[in-house]
Amino acid sequence: MPGLLIAFLLFILGGGVFLALKKRWRGLGLATGMFLAVAGVGVWAIFQSRSSTAAIGILFLPFYALFAAVMAWLFGNLRGAQRPLLRLLAWICLVLALAVPALLVFQGFQSIALNASRDEQHRASLAAIDRNRQAIRAALPQAPGHETETLARLIREHADDRNYLLPILESPFVAADTLDQLAAHDDLGIALSAVRNPNCRAETLTRIYRTHSYPDYFFQALASHPNTPPEILTELFRRPPTIMGLDRSFADNPATPREIIQAIIASTKESFVVQRLLHNPTLDCAQLRDIEIALKRTERPADSFSVRRIQELNAEKCVAKP
Repeated sequence: MPGLLIAFLLFILGGGVFLALKKRWRGLGLATGMFLAVAGVGVWAIFQSRSSTAAIGILFLPFYALFAAVMAWLFGNLRGAQRPLLRLLAWICLVLALAVPALLVFQGFQSIALNASRDEQHRASLAAIDRNRQAIRAALPQAPGHETETLARLIREHADDRNYLLPILESPFVAADTLDQLAAHDDLGIALSAVRNPNCRAETLTRIYRTHSYPDYFFQALASHPNTPPEILTELFRRPPTIMGLDRSFADNPATPREIIQAIIASTKESFVVQRLLHNPTLDCAQLRDIEIALKRTERPADSFSVRRIQELNAEKCVAKP
């Protein structure tokens, strides 16, 4: 594709140079203006989209702009022709030239409308989730000692209601068997919420890592979950990175193997990772010394939280007890 684009651009550039050398200026100004207009409108339209692949459209934009420019050039040269058929062709070329930016403008406003619709749906969904969260919190005290059964009933009653399942899955009373079932849900958001729940079993987490069609979606949750088996955490740490920022999730997970914690301490240059490390309950005195050195490599070597936390942990873990 890049080679074809370059060849096309060179062809058009060569054509422009040829016309300039022949002093055939007619239509070149109109063509240049149309090219710039399409390019500008196209960039605007592309960046109205929130799709992660929207920027790919920039690769095709020169083709659209050059097509419109050629049509504009033909209009400029044919509109004064003697033959009526050629004059008609000139106006057809003009319509085709103008259709390109018009289509891009339409797509841009279509993206704006789609974004507004999705934003409204998102706000409505958040409001529903908050209402349901409050209802769930109100229902649990009515059956003390039977919270798990209450949530199981609510899950059955609202099995098709995403906005009800998501707040339920935040509860520590959800049974591990229920989480195992919902971790296989087709809705990735529901599956992820099930995986994040502290009651999610190691077997469930292992199955997600080994067999899910899109395991990368769960990597952050797996890296931070205390029930993730050490061998899975080790594999996840060593595999080629596809998700950025996993060190932050590994850092404060008490299940993270010591060698991984040591590797993170030795390599990190982020003060936030240092802060997360200092929340890990498995740290010992030797690691605190290394973390203190690591903090000095970060963008905030005097981070007040980290400095204070290191002092607190030093007093707790490094002072010899009588």
